[in-house]
Amino acid sequence: MKGCSDRLGYAIAQLIVLLCHILYPPIHRLYRYPNRVFVFIGEARLWSPGRRPADHLHPAPAPAQVTSLPSGVVVASQENNSPVSRVAVLFKAGSRYESPSQHGASHMVRSCVGQATANTTAFSIIRSLQQVGGSIEAEGGREHILYGLEVIRDNLDSALEVLGEVSTKPAYKAWELKDSLGRVKTELALREPSALALEMLHKAAFRNTGLANSIFVPDHKVGKLSGAVLHDYVAQTHQAGRMVVVGFGVDHDALVSYAQSLGVSAGEGPAEASVYGGGEIRKDTESPICVVAVAGAGASVGSSDAAALAVAQHILGVGPSVKYGSNASSVLSKAIAGSGGIGMASAVNINYSDSGLFGYFVAADSASAEKVVRAAHAAVKGLKVTDSDIGNGKTRVKAAILMASESGGEALADMGLQTLLLGKYNDPVAAAAAVDAVTPSAVEAALRKVFSGKLSMSVLGNTATIPYLDQL
Repeated sequence: MKGCSDRLGYAIAQLIVLLCHILYPPIHRLYRYPNRVFVFIGEARLWSPGRRPADHLHPAPAPAQVTSLPSGVVVASQENNSPVSRVAVLFKAGSRYESPSQHGASHMVRSCVGQATANTTAFSIIRSLQQVGGSIEAEGGREHILYGLEVIRDNLDSALEVLGEVSTKPAYKAWELKDSLGRVKTELALREPSALALEMLHKAAFRNTGLANSIFVPDHKVGKLSGAVLHDYVAQTHQAGRMVVVGFGVDHDALVSYAQSLGVSAGEGPAEASVYGGGEIRKDTESPICVVAVAGAGASVGSSDAAALAVAQHILGVGPSVKYGSNASSVLSKAIAGSGGIGMASAVNINYSDSGLFGYFVAADSASAEKVVRAAHAAVKGLKVTDSDIGNGKTRVKAAILMASESGGEALADMGLQTLLLGKYNDPVAAAAAVDAVTPSAVEAALRKVFSGKLSMSVLGNTATIPYLDQL
């Protein structure tokens, strides 16, 4: 009998779908979910005759809102009508703010997210997030630490309590720090040579100032950063004047109230200014691949040269846009192909609040690395751009900006970093408009500024065949 009733129910459902085809040809939908089938019919009745279906089902996002609180906290949000809310708490607590005795603290702080806090246990944090359909992650760099939350919109209030605990009340219990060492060691062991070369490039470029500090804990510091050191670092950097709270799919006034409720101590914390110095660092390894990075002083975030160098980066080439592709039309790819060597190259453009790096990155077979490096250096330093090059570069930059905004996590991080470093938020449309304003003369002037000054270089691999900067 059960089989008969199932078949009868299926037949009725199919009849309803057939009627929908006849009565409402363009507007019936069949939504399938695991083990269930929902048939939505007569959708024309859900909106008024003068309103388009898309406007009703997918309301346009509201404009972004930014509020600066008297405490120094900045709150930014945008209502995008998403069923998933995303909220992040960011602090100016990246590795540039570490003192010599604290090197590696920011990495450990990130790795310990999810452990016990002053008011709850690691088990409670995991269980609470499971019950509300949420997740919390931490990421960081030289400027910041980000604590991010994603949760089903209806359960946002409960998840925000957990985010507040994790981001502002860590406990750093000795046995939990010990348990996290395995993960830290794995992260260090899995670093790509390209990541190591960029760390070396920062050390050469910024010498003993904050931006020279690695985003990874030094090998000799693994297991030696105590809970007291981490508490001191958090107390110095997790302050109201160094904090922003950002969100998508949330009510702005509610987010402002949440930021005020976190109870972060007042203050601005340590100020650290990094000065570009330049230099070379080389490290010999047995790898058959040689990795080389060369850069000069680039543009800071929000500076007049930032958009021009972004366009220059995409003219030179940033690697393939398609999986297993080669981006053979880029300037650097053509230079490498004509060098007679075996390798690849990509432009490097890194922006910080008060400085930056611009140059190129090469990975090549050790036997032909010299030819590849010389070809890449000549292509970058001698770059002459045409109106056509500028048009293509602008298109690629705008595509990168807009495609990044399609990812909720990347959009949240972008909003957070802009708000943290600039005190304001420019949406992707405004960013694309800034790119459109770039001219060929602006790109050439920005490149001259970079390569007329002292350069920095890092080499990882067989360094014997790689020329020094003064030989390029």
